[in-house]
Amino acid sequence: MPKLPRGNPRAMALKTLIRWERGKPLLDELLGEVLTKSVLPDPRDRALCGELVNGVVRHLYYLDYVISRFSEEPLEKMDPQVRNLLRLATYQLLFTRVPARAAVAEAVKLVKRGRGKWVVSFVNAVLRKIAEVRKRPPEPPREMNPVSYLSVRYSYPEWMVTRWLSRFGEEETERLLAAGNEKPPLVVRVNTLRVTRNQLLTYLKAEIPEAEACRFSPDGLILHGFRGRITDLRAFRVGWLQVQDEASQLVSYMVSPRPGERILDACAGVGGKTTHLAQLMRNTGRIYAYDLYEWRLERLRENAERLGVTNVETITAEVTEAVKALGGNFFDRILVDAPCTGTGVIRRHPDIKWARKPKDLVAVPEKQLGLLEGLADTLKPGGVLVYATCSLEPEENEEVVAKFLSAHPEFEIEDPRKVLPEPARELVDENGFLRTYPHRHGLDGFFGVRLRKHRLKE
Repeated sequence: MPKLPRGNPRAMALKTLIRWERGKPLLDELLGEVLTKSVLPDPRDRALCGELVNGVVRHLYYLDYVISRFSEEPLEKMDPQVRNLLRLATYQLLFTRVPARAAVAEAVKLVKRGRGKWVVSFVNAVLRKIAEVRKRPPEPPREMNPVSYLSVRYSYPEWMVTRWLSRFGEEETERLLAAGNEKPPLVVRVNTLRVTRNQLLTYLKAEIPEAEACRFSPDGLILHGFRGRITDLRAFRVGWLQVQDEASQLVSYMVSPRPGERILDACAGVGGKTTHLAQLMRNTGRIYAYDLYEWRLERLRENAERLGVTNVETITAEVTEAVKALGGNFFDRILVDAPCTGTGVIRRHPDIKWARKPKDLVAVPEKQLGLLEGLADTLKPGGVLVYATCSLEPEENEEVVAKFLSAHPEFEIEDPRKVLPEPARELVDENGFLRTYPHRHGLDGFFGVRLRKHRLKE
C-alpha cells in the first residue's frame, strides 16, 4: 500500500479509516493518537480530519450503497486504501460543502501516489458520477423491507434496527436513527463554585453569540456555532465550565448530594459527574471516585484542579472489591454510572453502532447487576443509590433494576421528580425512571433510577 503524505488532513483521515476498518478500535482514542502524531499544525486541518473520519463512520452503509451504484467493482474486492478513499470523497460530496471539484481532485491526488493509471482512472470516474448527482443522490427504495431500508439509509446494523422497530414502530425508529446521525451540539456545565450561569453566558456571548441556556439543567449552556477547541477558551482554562451533556448533568441532580456527605462514584471515568457532585456539595464532604483505568482518573484529577474541586479522592481499583475494606453502611449516597453499550450516545460516538453485537446485551447487564449487588451493603440505611446508563436498551436498564430489587427488598424506587430541576420532571415516566432520547428531547439517550435503602423490619 503506497505511503500517504504527512501534513494532509485528508491523508490523515484516510489513514485513520483504514486502521479503524482493520481492527475497529475505539474511534476517539484512534483519532486522538493519529492527530497527536500527525503534522497538522493548523487547528482547522485537525478539525477537518476529525470531521471526515466521524462522518464516514456515521454514514458508512449509505456511502457504500451510493458507491456501489456507480462502481462495477464490488467494494469488498477493492483494497482498503481505494475503498476508504472512495468513502472519504463520497462523504464530502454528499454531506459537506466542499466543492465537488476539490473533493474529486484531492482524492485523485492521493490515489496517484504509487498507483497504476487504471486505479486512478477508476477512482476518478466513480467520483465524477457521484458528483453529478450530489444534489439528488440515490436512495435505497422504500419498497425494501423496513429493516433493510432503514439499515442502509441511516447506516445502522440490521439487528439494532430490528430491535428498535419492535419497540418504537417504524416512524419513531426512523426519527431515532436520523437523530443519531446528527452532529450533537457542544454542551457545557457551568462551574457554579466560581461563576453563575448568567454571568458565564453574558461573558461567552461576546465570543459565541449563539450560546444559550439549556432547557432542562440549570447548570447547562449550549455553545451553538462554536467551531474552535474548547480548551482554547479562557473560560475553560480558568475553570468556569466543564464539557458535559445536559442529560448527564441531570443524573447528578438525581443523586442530590448534600454538603458534608460521603459519596461513592463507582465508575467515575474522567469526572464529568464527579465534579458536578462536588459542585452541588459546595466542595464539602468527601467523594470517593473509583475507576479501573488510571489514565481516566488522571484526567479527573486535572479537571478537578482546573475547576477548583478539592473534595474528591481517586482510587484506581475494581470498586466492588476495593470498598469491602470500608465495611458496611459507609456511604450516604452512591452513583453507579454503569459501563454500558452506549446506544444512547451514538450521535457523539458513531463507531458504537458498529462495535456492538447482540451478545453484548447478555454480558453487559450481568456486569451491571454485579456492580449493584457488590455495592448494596456499603450504603447506609436511608441512603440513596442512583443507577444510570447511556443506553436505550431495557436489558441494561429496567431489567437490571428489576433483578436487583427482587433480590434486595430493602431497596425501593423513589420518584426523582422531587430532586430534579422543575423543567426536567417531564422526563420521568410513570415508573419513576428518567429517560432521555436524542429524537424526542435533543439530549443524549440516558436512563436513570433513584433507589432508597430502608432498614428491613425484624
